[in-house]
Amino acid sequence: MKKVIEILQWIIVLSIIVGLMAFSNRNQKKILCKDIDIHIKENENDFIDSNTINELFSKKNQYPLGRSINEIELSELEKSINNHPLVKNVNVYSDISGKIYVEVQQKIPTARIVSNYDSFYIDKDGNKMLLSENHTARVLVISGNVDLISELKIFSLAKYIDEHSFWRSQIMQIYVDESGELLLIPRVGDQKIVFGKTDNIIKKFDKLSLFYRKGIVGNGWKKYSTINLKFKNQIVCTKK
Repeated sequence: MKKVIEILQWIIVLSIIVGLMAFSNRNQKKILCKDIDIHIKENENDFIDSNTINELFSKKNQYPLGRSINEIELSELEKSINNHPLVKNVNVYSDISGKIYVEVQQKIPTARIVSNYDSFYIDKDGNKMLLSENHTARVLVISGNVDLISELKIFSLAKYIDEHSFWRSQIMQIYVDESGELLLIPRVGDQKIVFGKTDNIIKKFDKLSLFYRKGIVGNGWKKYSTINLKFKNQIVCTKK
């Protein structure tokens, strides 16, 4: 008898659950999307905005306003946004009131490559990133004969500079000459900094840091026209 009662109790519970689910599904079909909350995670660059997201939905006939929440494929909305070349991550979800939330994380550029054939950004993950019509990022510019250096080596150098606040503010451009050697162009001072090949990055910047702390302080920014970091364990400077 006890087992029969337990079985009946389970049947009643399951019936209630099924009934609630059916009721919920019927109500869900009646709920329309009345609002879209688009949040673009802030960073130093505004490559995309809420208008960009709304245009993506409209172009693919996915605009959710006025449509039943039950009919809206949130995963398809995410896919459309994720396909945008300036978007890194996106999360789309809805609540029981019919409001849809869109959370977008933009890609962050670390350098801009200006070659003889193309111009694009490198993001913080080392991937190519298209330029934006809405915004130009103030980042390190690498120009000249960029094709003579591998993308991996370019990214390694750009990443090192980006990860060190002093170098990020001091080195504004890198020029690649015809032999594939690098010339750094500083923001403060008019010296040409001959970096050479993309090897021994840390050691070369350590030498340059030491020179800035001791050599420049004693002799002034205007004394030298060239600072050469190519040679092992020494810095060769040319006076003006």
